[in-house]
Amino acid sequence: MVTEQVRVAVWSCMLDASRVTRYAETMGARYRLRHMLIRFGLLLAASGSVATVVTPLPDLWLAILGIAITALVAADFMFDYATKIATLDFAKSGIAALESDWQDLWLDVNEPGSDDAGIRQRNTELVRQFERVTGPMDSHVGVDQKVNIESAKSAYKVTSDQYAVS
Repeated sequence: MVTEQVRVAVWSCMLDASRVTRYAETMGARYRLRHMLIRFGLLLAASGSVATVVTPLPDLWLAILGIAITALVAADFMFDYATKIATLDFAKSGIAALESDWQDLWLDVNEPGSDDAGIRQRNTELVRQFERVTGPMDSHVGVDQKVNIESAKSAYKVTSDQYAVS
């Protein structure tokens, strides 16, 4: 028989994996858009057609355009969206597999013959794997609290609809 404490731990971990998957998905999409816009701006600046369009502009506008291009280059290096996107994609794919394992574990928690120690051990191993997969997110991707809260709400709704909390 599995204790209520272990059931809650497995449920919480399963929800957390679902939340982080949704968070990585949302932030990845956001960063892809920002990265694309910066790169598009740099592409326009690098193309020869921009030079012919801006040549007749007054010196003030040329200076403003130069500052804008410099800002785009700096933003591309400072924000490093490519690394953030790669980190989020790596985490998302790893967490998706762990989510499936936690769902299987949740189903096992509800089996009459399940033992507390075995469930705890499997949950602990999944937590270790989760920490390895999400570790790079801590150093490369900041936390957006609004996205985090929305991801948590969505994860709870979907998971509780899929697996009735008993």
